[in-house]
Amino acid sequence: MRTQMNRRGVSLLQLTLLMPALMVLFLLATTWIHQTMTFSSTIKKQQSQHLSLTRLADQFRRDVQRCQSVSVVNDQQVQLQNKDLSKIVYKISDHSVQCWQNSSAGQPIRQDEFGLASGSISKFDDSELPNWITLVIRRDPFPRQQLERQTSQLNETLITELHVRTSPNRWGDNLLMDTELLRGEQ
Repeated sequence: MRTQMNRRGVSLLQLTLLMPALMVLFLLATTWIHQTMTFSSTIKKQQSQHLSLTRLADQFRRDVQRCQSVSVVNDQQVQLQNKDLSKIVYKISDHSVQCWQNSSAGQPIRQDEFGLASGSISKFDDSELPNWITLVIRRDPFPRQQLERQTSQLNETLITELHVRTSPNRWGDNLLMDTELLRGEQ
């Protein structure tokens, strides 16, 4: 007497039909993961850029409001003079805004660097309002595929990333020193 065994299995033909379908699913999943990681990286860069610009705006506004006088060296460099004769210099380079403060004796007190997005156009402007200084950072929203653009078209398409306008010696003689402000906040 013959016993019948219930054999369950997959034939070679079924495997050859299943493998391409699995490869397509694998490629779709890999593409989706790659796009997600690229998007995440782009968002992190934008967030880092935003935090850097926020820090720059806050620091620039505070320094100018507390200084006694401002001298614009050119549209890429500004020098601030404090009451204690210390000097703060803001200088725009290719991809950053550098800030350093020296004491009245010339000793370095602090130094900061704020990163800018590639293609940013930055300048200091003291012509908008009397006794006011402005820091403007703009950039082209599109990658530069065409090297030759007319300046009128360039100015129309630029996105303003940062526009800080402030006045020196904003608080006048009533300005408290940093230590007194810190004690008052506690």
